[in-house]
Amino acid sequence: MNYYNYLLKRKHFTYLFLGTLFSIFLLQSSCTGTGKPDKDEVRMKVGQLFLLAFSGEEADIVLPFITERGIGGLYLSNENLREPTQSAHLLNELQAAAISGISRQPLLTACDQEGAWGIMVPYSTTGPGNMALGASPVIHTKEMYSIFARELTAIGVVCNLCPVADVNSNAQNPIIGTRSFGEDPQEVADRVKAAIEGLHKNGIIATAKHFPGHGNTSTDSHRGIPRVSRSLREIESIDLLPFKTAIDAGVDLVMTSHIIFDALDSEHPATLSSKILIDYLRNKLGFKGVVITDSFNMGSIQNSYDPSEAAIAAILAGADMIMLAEERYGEDVGDYIKSQLEMLDRVEQAVLEGRIPMERINEAYNRIVALKERYKLADKVAVDADLAFTVVGNPEHKKVALRIAESSIYMAYDKQSSIPLKPGSSVSVIRLTKENVEEIIRIAAGIGPNYYTAYADFVTEMTAAGFDVTEFSYEEVIPGEDVIICVSENYPFPGTSLDLEEQRKRLAIVKEKNQAPIINVALKDPYDARIVQPDTYISAIGSNISNVKATVNLLSGKVEAMGKLPVTPITP
Repeated sequence: MNYYNYLLKRKHFTYLFLGTLFSIFLLQSSCTGTGKPDKDEVRMKVGQLFLLAFSGEEADIVLPFITERGIGGLYLSNENLREPTQSAHLLNELQAAAISGISRQPLLTACDQEGAWGIMVPYSTTGPGNMALGASPVIHTKEMYSIFARELTAIGVVCNLCPVADVNSNAQNPIIGTRSFGEDPQEVADRVKAAIEGLHKNGIIATAKHFPGHGNTSTDSHRGIPRVSRSLREIESIDLLPFKTAIDAGVDLVMTSHIIFDALDSEHPATLSSKILIDYLRNKLGFKGVVITDSFNMGSIQNSYDPSEAAIAAILAGADMIMLAEERYGEDVGDYIKSQLEMLDRVEQAVLEGRIPMERINEAYNRIVALKERYKLADKVAVDADLAFTVVGNPEHKKVALRIAESSIYMAYDKQSSIPLKPGSSVSVIRLTKENVEEIIRIAAGIGPNYYTAYADFVTEMTAAGFDVTEFSYEEVIPGEDVIICVSENYPFPGTSLDLEEQRKRLAIVKEKNQAPIINVALKDPYDARIVQPDTYISAIGSNISNVKATVNLLSGKVEAMGKLPVTPITP
């Protein structure tokens, strides 16, 4: 009472009165008369915490999620964004629905335009991929990611879920591979910074993934939960260095990995670990942006947890956005819409029941909205679809991608000085992958490496370069003294992989059966350089069209192999 009298005497009664009214307003804004959170507010705010996906090119299937559930964003794949004009029209429609829906917030439209994975393939400029960028000067990374940003902006995508900040220190890694810039932490960090600068300079939101690092795993987290047993010192000096650099560079989002790091939390994968997301990422590294999970449709979550309970645990552990990205792994698509609705419903219910404090929802919601406001996304809800084709994959962009790909080609050795090939010479070409590779690629469509196949591109480009190309099986004896080119392929497929050992065996069979010089053209990573030992080993360090064209230019003598190997080859 004395303090109250003091306020009256000091003429502060007005402030006290207004402060009381303001407190009542805040309480009523988040609670009903029963003291429980307001259902409509919970629905709107919880929706913003989800970045969902849908199949196909039509908006109808996802519109209820946008207008009625107020989801915060969409993961968009090559299955949704086929070509520039269609992509721009689709995104305009989706954003219009978001602005008129319950959230009144623009969507965080996001994709993996990272080189090895991409959208609008083959129209867009995917470049040679991250590992090829790791084999060439750092400035090329900024150039390539600036092109990504300009092409994404042209169609209305506002967020690129990259760069991959993983240090690929495990040659057996089945899912990162050429998605990584390499195995040297500082070299990776330098290119992560350059990628973020390229995206930011051109107005695109950047994401560092997969925290704390997916590079030292031999298990694909799309299939199960990998475990990293490195010491904390090793994790900090290797895996975390690029993430620290990304945070210093102002990266907007950090994507979690579904991986257990024994030195940080031996019980929970990073996505579900408050020790990793709050104690380490927030408090120790000082990250203030949005924490987004890797996809909850991955096997590491689906096969080990109740996905909805895992989403609740992730939010409690410090994740701000839950991503359900991929539509499929294999032929079984499942009822994707049903699973997304169930997750939204159960997270909402967890908030209403008090399992997730409203303060935690508000914290995440405010970060997401602040990010959208910082990038003025409300001003970017419509793009000129007619102009999209003039930007996406334009000749200047493709020219830059080819130049960078040419600078990254790695030739481990050329024992018989076979390179360059004689103009117009006869060349026998053998594909080393199993015969069902197109089927594997088809099943992996949508998310992941969206290729028609690098081998087919290689044959086409070799023929266009004037070579007399004849295709053979690896089991055949090649007649004459032609140069034999054996093409090996590998793509970082989510949830599946090509049989690399089978390709090595087939290369050995070709070598045993034939006397002509054998060139192994690896449209993949450069790890195999020391395995079978053909007469010449060339790695394009990637399998995009720019990698293929650059390799043909090397074989033709138009360019030299100048790439600096960013990883250590496997020793047999």
